[in-house]
Amino acid sequence: MPRRRKLASVRMSPPQLEPLRQAAGAGPLLILTHDNPDPDALAAGKALATLFERAWGIPSKLAYSGLVARAENKAVLRLLTPEWQQVETLEDWSRYSAIALVDTQPGGGNNSLPAVVTPQIVIDHHQWGSAEMDRVQWVDIRTDIGATACIVYLYLEAMGIEPDAQLATAIFYGIQTDTRSLTRSTSPIDQEVYFKMLARLDRERLVKVESAGLPREYFRTFVKGLQSAQVFGQVVVSYLGEMPRPDFTAELADALARLENTQAALCLGYHDDKMYLSLRTVPHLDAGALIRKIIVPTGRAGGHGMIAGGRVSLASQPPDALANEMIRRFLEIMKDIGGPPETLL
Repeated sequence: MPRRRKLASVRMSPPQLEPLRQAAGAGPLLILTHDNPDPDALAAGKALATLFERAWGIPSKLAYSGLVARAENKAVLRLLTPEWQQVETLEDWSRYSAIALVDTQPGGGNNSLPAVVTPQIVIDHHQWGSAEMDRVQWVDIRTDIGATACIVYLYLEAMGIEPDAQLATAIFYGIQTDTRSLTRSTSPIDQEVYFKMLARLDRERLVKVESAGLPREYFRTFVKGLQSAQVFGQVVVSYLGEMPRPDFTAELADALARLENTQAALCLGYHDDKMYLSLRTVPHLDAGALIRKIIVPTGRAGGHGMIAGGRVSLASQPPDALANEMIRRFLEIMKDIGGPPETLL
């Protein structure tokens, strides 16, 4: 069974997947992903549930915590992956024969799996970050692949299972969003699967996802983020303060990373009782390594390639002071390519 990071060229065969089936047990399998899931997580979980049902007749429940708030992601959930259920707590662990984590890992700090519960299956494309993985039966972490949905698609391919149009569209869009249409953190496997799914997807549903309507608060928050942005040489920082949804820092970071001559963009903001931060970099800067240096000790962060994110519980900390501390850390690390501050607008 996979116990190490594997090269993107490694494909699976039915005998190699037998330990995965054994790890799942007789069912039902509980499939979890990170809080506030993105399209890649939603697609990967649905693809895994499809594998177990069609290959071995094992039923699954797909559950997530947090919010799916971004307009496009809500459309993915509604039109492409409606099997996912939002839950606040999952306490009856004994009713499931196994737990699978997709696009996240135990101890990562970005999922709702209690520390006392060990999953049987972990499939992810982020940096291997926890000693807890030694207790997991099936571990498949491929940091050289741009989207977790691609890893699970290789399982479907090995079992001769063709995704229907709805699943193909979900996988396609998951790859598209995680790799920015194959322009960041991508591999030959991502490219191959992307174009295979392109030939099978439901174009009408894809159009509805990509053109999902945006509320007025989106534009208000976006303007606020631009107005608060400061440029330090080749680095840009924006602190949003309170945000209407937790994933907005990622959306703003994607936009600010496109500012000419920018090598790194850091965006921060808080929602409810947590501070969220998103980092985007150019290819030669490892965003995952950088954000782990930026995050304060009480927080959790991770990523790879050009994209990373993290969060910190506010507890009794003043949010402005917390944001300023992480910005200070970031600018200290990036001082060689930084400079005196100037406003963006």
